Amino acid sequence: MKKKRMFWIFSVFVLIAIISGSLIIKSLTTTSYGKLDTIFGVMTKIEKYFNPISLKGKSIYEMRAALHKDTTKWSSKPITFSNIKNMDIKTSSNQVPVRIYTPDNGNKFPLIIYSHGGSWIGGNLDDYDNVCRKLSKNSKAIVVSVNYRLAPENPFPAGLNDVYNVLLWVYKNANSINGDSSRICVAGDSAGGNLSAAVSQMARDKDGPHITSVVLIYPSTNIYKLHTKSWSYFGMNYNPTRENSERFISLYTPRLEDRKSNYASPLLSKNFKGLPDTLIITAEFDPLRDEGEAYGNKLRNAGVDVISTRYKGVSHGFVSMDNITKKADQALNQISTYLQRQFNKS
Repeated sequence: MKKKRMFWIFSVFVLIAIISGSLIIKSLTTTSYGKLDTIFGVMTKIEKYFNPISLKGKSIYEMRAALHKDTTKWSSKPITFSNIKNMDIKTSSNQVPVRIYTPDNGNKFPLIIYSHGGSWIGGNLDDYDNVCRKLSKNSKAIVVSVNYRLAPENPFPAGLNDVYNVLLWVYKNANSINGDSSRICVAGDSAGGNLSAAVSQMARDKDGPHITSVVLIYPSTNIYKLHTKSWSYFGMNYNPTRENSERFISLYTPRLEDRKSNYASPLLSKNFKGLPDTLIITAEFDPLRDEGEAYGNKLRNAGVDVISTRYKGVSHGFVSMDNITKKADQALNQISTYLQRQFNKS
């Protein structure tokens, strides 16, 4: 009789624990605007509780450290990749460090010029090493990852010019790195997506190298005004917050007038014709979601072939979070499949 009573007491405690856990998980993943994926929502909400996301009053070095942590804390160890080379590309004004990832077994590989995220003030080659390894391996393409100059030491358009100059160098010197200059993609995430969109417009405007395709991962496309619905929905409680972003933008473009430029805010361009085929990846719970999708609509209306995919249940930066969401690799696999198709039709 005593054992039976203990069994029922234990069962009640287990039931209470299960119900309590379910309620806690539901509270962490359910929002007014939809449902976060379970593991992703729980882990990111707990992290935000212990590490508030406001960078108000922080120095540039503290902000860079915070951005580095945000980018790498949910990343797995880099996949094995044998052929990686660091070098500096000389331009007329400076040297741009790049990291070149070359697949095994082959020649005349297509080329991906990758610009990392980091809100124009942070990020580096190491932060996006695993992303670039995966893109190179799965796309069967050379990835040239660009360590462009950062603000505030080097404000707009320094970083943009670095990426464009790397494009020029890659086009001219593709043979020296076993690449095919007729098959070039520009790609990037967040601030790097902003730079990639701007570079595609710059190449068209300057009659520069032919770009086969563009891949924009949750890109920033309008830094003049942060006024979309997704900014109002998510700009307080999700990275990047409006408060932090306004500071990053002020460091990148100290002159308000520069923010209206289509090379700083690609969405504000007057001309979207003649731009390359484009894949745009957005995240459901991302303040940048709507402007990324709006850029796709502008391209589509101008006759550009566009694919736009919104990944549900995740937020900004998820492509680097493969330890807590399978959608990181799903998005990278989608990009690789898209690029293989684009490169093969060139």
